[in-house]
Amino acid sequence: MGFSIEELLEGYKRRTYSPIEITNNYLKRIKEMDTTLHSYITLMEERALEQAEKVEATWKNREKMNLYGIPTSFKDAIDIAGFPTTNGSKIDKKNIAKNNAEVVNVLEVSGCITLGKNNMSEYAADVTSKNEHFGNVLNPLNKNRTAGGSSSGSAVSVAAELSIGSIGTDTSGSVRVPAACCGVVGVKPTTGLIGMKGVMPLSWTLDHIGVIANNIDDTKYLMEALTGTKYGKFDDKNGLNDVKIGLPNVYFNEFNDNTTNLMMEMVINHLVKLGAQLKNVDVSFLNNDSLKLSRTIGTSEITVGHNEKYTLHKQSYNEGLVQTFKKGNNILAFEYLNALKTREEWKFKMDSLLKEVDIMITPTMPILPPYIHEEQVFNGKEYEAIGDYMVRNTSPFNFTGHPALTMPSGMKEDGVSLGFQMITSYYREDLLFKTGKIYEQFIK
Repeated sequence: MGFSIEELLEGYKRRTYSPIEITNNYLKRIKEMDTTLHSYITLMEERALEQAEKVEATWKNREKMNLYGIPTSFKDAIDIAGFPTTNGSKIDKKNIAKNNAEVVNVLEVSGCITLGKNNMSEYAADVTSKNEHFGNVLNPLNKNRTAGGSSSGSAVSVAAELSIGSIGTDTSGSVRVPAACCGVVGVKPTTGLIGMKGVMPLSWTLDHIGVIANNIDDTKYLMEALTGTKYGKFDDKNGLNDVKIGLPNVYFNEFNDNTTNLMMEMVINHLVKLGAQLKNVDVSFLNNDSLKLSRTIGTSEITVGHNEKYTLHKQSYNEGLVQTFKKGNNILAFEYLNALKTREEWKFKMDSLLKEVDIMITPTMPILPPYIHEEQVFNGKEYEAIGDYMVRNTSPFNFTGHPALTMPSGMKEDGVSLGFQMITSYYREDLLFKTGKIYEQFIK
């Protein structure tokens, strides 16, 4: 397949192919490949073809649809009317949605064709790609390494060309981590920018809708439809001469493996060649309590959110979630409120820091995508749970709410891509897309 959104739209314009042909090709590819990858829970073949027919019938008015005939998918925490929202759990196999989530309606009005609903970690509570109910999601770049989570199926469907773009959710890195593991682009926009109506919450404080696609332009197209914002086309003649890049002094470089350090050196060198100015920035306020504070909020809120369901289906929850709920019940109100207070303080400090620079860069993860059997990693001082380690660099920006984008660096190791992360001020997603596009063109 290998289409970009722009290529597909141009092909439709020239009548080289039709939405029905493209939809059938994607459905065929999913049936051939996904029996091993497990990126989809529900394939919506009949619905997708009906949509393709309707879209095709509007060919003369296609320019009113900026995503005319674009095959997409949604994480299975997002409601689509008439289909189960399983949340990756056997508990919700018969949880039939009555209405579309807001994001589904917006994209389908823009002309998208929904292929199906993607596999995910159960109730979005894990950052690996394991799912005992619907099959473990396999990384198409290296099946021995995790595809990341919890939006694992979304990232794999894009990386394996089983959809052009996918919509996931991100609470501590659940869009950016799998995107990085699978060598694609993932963006978590400014908190609250995209509505969560019709999406199963994990943590109402930290949850974000996110977009996964194969390249910056495709990500931008989808974000424009979801936000109603035109981010424009970017002129790369001047490179990044007008962009100031912040390099964090601590936290994001403390526990990196050697490969990740080499990757960041390469990224920085590329950015300098493109004309970017560099400035060291002080992030010492992001101490090692960062993940603990985020977990205090997230664990409290998922425990409250599942209280009634857990009472009814206690035996059906996996052991990891059972332990999460036990922790949630032991978190004091003081701890939760203190975490919320600290969140506001850190948001203000991050705002101030991002007035000094346009973008801050970090590795998306401090390590290569772990092997699927790994449970812990040695950080140089002690063994740490693999999930906590994987979201170390992403979760601070769910905590503060700042937009963050991961993209391939251009470096690969053991077949997998290494991703780096860019963070910017509230509502400046345009800077992420501009910088990402220029970088992307440079490494091609």
